[in-house]
Amino acid sequence: MKGPKPKIALGIAAVVGILLLTSLVQEMNRRWQVQREVAALKQEVQVAERKVVELSQLNQYFRTDAFQERLARENLNYSAPGETVVLIPEEAEPVEVQSSAVTEKEIPPSIPMKWWRIFFVEDAPFEAFQ
Repeated sequence: MKGPKPKIALGIAAVVGILLLTSLVQEMNRRWQVQREVAALKQEVQVAERKVVELSQLNQYFRTDAFQERLARENLNYSAPGETVVLIPEEAEPVEVQSSAVTEKEIPPSIPMKWWRIFFVEDAPFEAFQ
């Protein structure tokens, strides 16, 4: 019975080795996932720290006299002594300058011109009868 014992021991050693190897692979996979999560969380912390710095700078700006004066000027129509406030609408339309010369649109078409447009111009407006 000397023959089967080394084969059994070798088989048991192989099974134990395979179990150890799968356990090692699973543990490496878990560590890799944890490292990825740690890296993602570090990145989130950096973003949050930048946002905190930005917000603290914004808070400091809100406390300055320049901001408070700007806010008073915009919302409360505040003006410093000796200043004149001029309000300009955001969507101001440009003012058209009328020329003294009579343009072509201002001259009403003559009756023969109206008939010409009705019969010979394809896109003649119906207004020609008026």
